[in-house]
Amino acid sequence: MLTLHTCSLHDTTPDARGLPANVVWIDLHNPTRDEELRMEGQLGVLLPTREDMAEIELSSRLYVEDGAAFMTAQFAYHGGHKQLQSGPVTFVLTGGRLVTIRYIEPATFKAFGDKIGKQPAHCQDGPTTFLNLLDLFIQRAADLIETSGATMDSLSQSVFVKRRKTGLENVLIQLGAAQNDNARIRDSLASLKRLIVFASDLEPGTAGLNVGHIKVFRERLATMAQDVASLAEHAASIAGNIAFLLEAALGLINIEQSTIIKLISITSVIFLPLTLIASIYGMNFDYMPYLHSPEAFWGVCGLMGGIIIILLIWFKIRRWI
Repeated sequence: MLTLHTCSLHDTTPDARGLPANVVWIDLHNPTRDEELRMEGQLGVLLPTREDMAEIELSSRLYVEDGAAFMTAQFAYHGGHKQLQSGPVTFVLTGGRLVTIRYIEPATFKAFGDKIGKQPAHCQDGPTTFLNLLDLFIQRAADLIETSGATMDSLSQSVFVKRRKTGLENVLIQLGAAQNDNARIRDSLASLKRLIVFASDLEPGTAGLNVGHIKVFRERLATMAQDVASLAEHAASIAGNIAFLLEAALGLINIEQSTIIKLISITSVIFLPLTLIASIYGMNFDYMPYLHSPEAFWGVCGLMGGIIIILLIWFKIRRWI
């Protein structure tokens, strides 16, 4: 789908390549090959394909060609899924316009589209649109980290509590999901950092950047770089918290299993002498001491009870229970 965004209703005269002059942002969402070829003809640049966007080499993601800047970054998003997904988005700055190419549907794009509909100043030109859209992505990453941090607080309370409503096995599953989400967030932040560093080095005249705005352009990118670095530190802290809770949960599972085995062992030790006594009096002999005595039964029961009490006192002294 191809969407053209304008910052005003004025100056709709087509340029030399057929695009209205007031179009500053072109959003290509799941573009067909015909739409790609049409845009390439109207923009005068070769747009990266889906396969090109999937390349992990830095030279394939961040480069300048034919006076246009091509920047691809990985972004984390929900997209209707319970766990975070991630996918690449390519930003192309050319001739004062911004072109975005994506095969994913982060909520950020819809939010930004609604935002510029109410505040057209956010899309005065391609570089301004690029900065504002990038800033919204950083804000979204901050929201995802806050959600992840709240999840960690909840899981921490589930782990370090005497009476749990949730089994530790379920906690382990939730920790695995949290680790997956945090890994995607950290990957997104690292990708954003590389993109910002590359964009900061763009020279005036490249991609429609003029000398008058390059200083403001770089200052805003420097501020974003600081924000991304701060968020990356927070995400790293959450990753450490996940690792700690994982080790704690596994340790508590081991303790619970050891406690169960200890109780079984103590019970076995207590019943061992009782079983011996019962086995002796279960022998099929004609004559056994006290076999026909009326008081023998109660005497044996008292002996068994005494053994139990003595063993329990002994276990208590040894701090086994």
